[in-house]
Amino acid sequence: MNIQEKIDSVNYSCKKNVKSYMCKKDNGDIVFIQDDEVNQKAKNKLEKIRKEYDDIPERYRKNWDEVSLYHAKGDVEKAHAILINPEKGAYDLRNKMNNLTGKEWTKFTKSWFLFNALNKDLKQEKKLLKNSEDHPATFSPTMIEQFVKFFTKEGDKVLDPFAGIGSTLEACKRTSREGYGIELNKKYYEDILRRVPAFSENIKNKDAREVKDLFNDVRFDYSVTSPPYWDVLNRSTKDFRKNRDEKDLDVNYSDSDIDLGNIDDYKLYLKELSEIYFKIYELLKPNSYITIIVKNVKKEGKLYPIAWDLARELSEKYTLKDEKIWIQDKQRLAPYGYPYAWSSNILHHYCIIMRKEGKE
Repeated sequence: MNIQEKIDSVNYSCKKNVKSYMCKKDNGDIVFIQDDEVNQKAKNKLEKIRKEYDDIPERYRKNWDEVSLYHAKGDVEKAHAILINPEKGAYDLRNKMNNLTGKEWTKFTKSWFLFNALNKDLKQEKKLLKNSEDHPATFSPTMIEQFVKFFTKEGDKVLDPFAGIGSTLEACKRTSREGYGIELNKKYYEDILRRVPAFSENIKNKDAREVKDLFNDVRFDYSVTSPPYWDVLNRSTKDFRKNRDEKDLDVNYSDSDIDLGNIDDYKLYLKELSEIYFKIYELLKPNSYITIIVKNVKKEGKLYPIAWDLARELSEKYTLKDEKIWIQDKQRLAPYGYPYAWSSNILHHYCIIMRKEGKE
């Protein structure tokens, strides 16, 4: 298709009282088909789709007058995708996992990503919470939104067994999912209630080990969480403790003996953490995914590969599907090991992605 033909294609869709209901791909671009007979067939098929499909994403259903049918070769009979904006790609109606177009799907599958705290998230936390800085290891709801959007559809149930100040619950609220959470520390639990009151019945001030009893009547579509990175906060640098003590901020998750972040023994920590995820396994729907965000840590000169060890333990039940690497490139560097031995500044986290295989 030459430049003039593409201009004609766009003009056809913009004529007064005229809409192109059928799109196809031409030399890598999505273009509108101008044939009246094809468009009438596409219009009829779209009306049938609107009536017969229950899980059409809300953004399409709300703007149905703008929706066109899409097939790479312009075949109405074989078409099973719809679109509004060609630049964002087409949504395949056979997509049972999420509400993403092919272009949006592809973008998320990149194996690593850079993400640092966003000012808009920090401002929102300060506005809603008594002291948003009190929790010593939070993460961004904006980052978690991307995971929630990929592994669930609107209205699905999402669990975070280590809810912190509710970042996952906030991500669920923003994306029209139903959030569930467990938080051991009562102070953080109350922060979650202030942050996402709509989910108050789904949030428990309990030990994550009780997850199966707490939600025995719920079946989850997805779980995403970041558990304590062993007892790393109890071994934080003097500067970290000094700076937070001066501001009267928490330096660990809690003082509770049952807190996973207060377990000294590495093998016991892995065992206790794995058992929680095995209980969650029983609450997941078949073929649902779980994402665990963890970081390998160092203790007394030795590297403890939490991510790899945990993935190996959980593979007893789950299927390990892949990983995404989350990189924080704005953290301050320190001269670890200088001038005697190699020791890296760990600026990345592992987002372990596992699946509960099975039949619906």
